[in-house]
Amino acid sequence: MNHRYIHILAAFFLIVALAVQLVVSYRQARLHVQERIDLKTQIAHENILFELYDAYKAVDQMEDLVMENLTQPDELLKGTYPMLKRYPHFFNCYAAFPEYYYPEKGKWYCPCSYRVQDSILTVEYGDENHDYFAREWYKGALQSGDKGYWSKPYRDEDFAVPIVTHSVNVMDKNGDLICVVGIDLSLPWIQRLLEQFKPIDEAVCMLYSSDGTVFTTSDNLKGHDPNLLTKDMWIISRQTLNPVDIDMVIAVPRWLIWKEIGVGVLFPFVIFVLGTVLVGVFVRRMLRDQQEKARLETEKQLMSHELQIAHGIQMGILRNDFPQDDDIVVHADLLPMHEVGGDLYDFSRLGDYLWFIVGDVSGKGVSAAMFMSAAVNLFRSALGHQTSPQSVIEEMNAVLSENNPSLTFVTAFVGRLHISSGQIVYCNAAHLPPLVQNKDLSVRSIKMVPNIPLGYDGKFQFVEEACMLGEGEALVLYTDGVTEARNAMRKMMGKQQWMKAVAHGDDLLAAVKDYIGEAEPTDDITLMTIRKKSTV
Repeated sequence: MNHRYIHILAAFFLIVALAVQLVVSYRQARLHVQERIDLKTQIAHENILFELYDAYKAVDQMEDLVMENLTQPDELLKGTYPMLKRYPHFFNCYAAFPEYYYPEKGKWYCPCSYRVQDSILTVEYGDENHDYFAREWYKGALQSGDKGYWSKPYRDEDFAVPIVTHSVNVMDKNGDLICVVGIDLSLPWIQRLLEQFKPIDEAVCMLYSSDGTVFTTSDNLKGHDPNLLTKDMWIISRQTLNPVDIDMVIAVPRWLIWKEIGVGVLFPFVIFVLGTVLVGVFVRRMLRDQQEKARLETEKQLMSHELQIAHGIQMGILRNDFPQDDDIVVHADLLPMHEVGGDLYDFSRLGDYLWFIVGDVSGKGVSAAMFMSAAVNLFRSALGHQTSPQSVIEEMNAVLSENNPSLTFVTAFVGRLHISSGQIVYCNAAHLPPLVQNKDLSVRSIKMVPNIPLGYDGKFQFVEEACMLGEGEALVLYTDGVTEARNAMRKMMGKQQWMKAVAHGDDLLAAVKDYIGEAEPTDDITLMTIRKKSTV
């Protein structure tokens, strides 16, 4: 009898120990899932916001279009077409004027362009059957002031596609209404956006309007009851996409946690039960070693997944539609040392001007890639309203210097080339001086004031300078991954060797790779070449 009680007691303690270990393993697996998804969720959140932010830029551009053509209503109608062409994910754009604003047009006048499948149609919208003065987007814009109005999702009676509208009133200097401008985003496009940026394949992404209505969801839950989120799904993120006032919820199946536990954790439980009777201390030590190995492997896989996602986002941000025009040729290459890096480049041709930037973020890995993405987006945003490289770089510096506890910084060279004259106005932020390849293949270095890197002092006043780029000459910009490249003998390329390479060829990336040979890269490598073509 005594032996029986001892066995029962031992079995009881073993069951309790097993239950405790199961709970601990479940919590660890849940924590691992959360850690693996948190960064991807933040990246998805920022990318969806970045896409939705185009709506604000488009509305600003519509306001500019109205003010530039206020006395030419027919030009307003023509101007809506290129606006919609520029933003392929917009469904509709328009400018709705008050009653009899243009007497010759009648009571209603609303120049509008909208999509029909792959075509863009331009019409004068508004009549007795299409009274836009009674539409919610028109009244909402009037009541919202200059902050603009975001509608709840709805299905417009004139279009078969469910949409969300962003509209803003345009006032003259006396405070009188000129018109209401707006753009429409289709909910199917937002749904495809959710599918593109959801953190893992098993995840479900849902968007809720401010009144709690589900208006779009990723394919994993399509056709199912949204209440499944509270039954079979584990909500890992619930965030409001300000300023559009839409809630984004991301959830994963609960079985994913048990999958994380897997055989690698359940098998040690069996060893634990048997080993407690035989050699308890030895088995517990083995179990701890195995759990540590599993944790390290999970962290390794997490880092690999994160780097793959960050690499895809980083490469997607960089432009590769290089201009090959009659007057200018632009080409750039970025070769990250690892999956992701901190180097950056960008360019934009605006009429007879070519804007460009090359930069290098301090540090490596995901944090540098995120900072690089922020710098590129700030450069693109500044081009919409700044007129000089100095003002562009000072705006970027002011934003990057805010909330920068890690003191991450960016060296950058921002320039604006007047293509006709060849004048380059530039502002340097502690970046390496560019080189100029002359027509006779000699090379010269541009002299400049170094200033300081971006991200240190948001109030620093940068110095702007200028130089000339002649016909047939090429401006070569690069990062320190070029001059500090090392060959198999660990010897750096150096500036003099680099200048010789620039003087003797056009395939500069191949020249750097040839110098490195079989050696491992020691830093990110970025090159940009801007060549002004000869007219003869």
